Amino acid sequence: MTPATRRRGGDLEAAIYDAVFEQLEAVGYRKLTMEGIAATARTGKAALYRRWQSKDELITDALKHVLPEPPALPTTGAIRADLLAALTCLRDTLTACRGAAFKVLKEAGSPDDGGGLLHDVIRQRVSLPVREFTYRSLVLAAERGEIRPEAATRQIAAVGTAVIIYHNLTEGGVITDAYLESVVDDVLMPLVRRCDGTRSEG
Repeated sequence: MTPATRRRGGDLEAAIYDAVFEQLEAVGYRKLTMEGIAATARTGKAALYRRWQSKDELITDALKHVLPEPPALPTTGAIRADLLAALTCLRDTLTACRGAAFKVLKEAGSPDDGGGLLHDVIRQRVSLPVREFTYRSLVLAAERGEIRPEAATRQIAAVGTAVIIYHNLTEGGVITDAYLESVVDDVLMPLVRRCDGTRSEG
């Protein structure tokens, strides 16, 4: 076993958070242990338990450390560009946590099963902001006459996010710009396009 390295403050914290994501990638949430994180971070288990009482508390703080604050995305005036911006933001956020966020939730279970902390931080930092921005963009596009009025719903606003999350959970790997564009052009735009065929070229 690699001997513990004496580090303190930000250096130790960064090493621990990095170890969390390394272990999540290697063994998954269910097999993740405080002992495994400590060994990967080359520190003592006691250093973890002095600050975090459980692995869920530690994973939550690790996610907060890497996930950006909810984005304040400006609407562009063209629905295609807005939808693409929303999905790009979601992709970049998933990349920041190495795709771990939704994979953790898949294994952690529902909030009632003890995953409440994890569900809350991921919802507030990832899924909710993107869905709200998308919904606002749809409403504005409907007001401009760019899309069908009945397409400006929260259900449709959640579709793009759902597609990206599903891809993250089942395929993994890099989500390319081309893939994001295909989701917008082949999935979302047909859902919202006006019946007369009008389509944004934004």
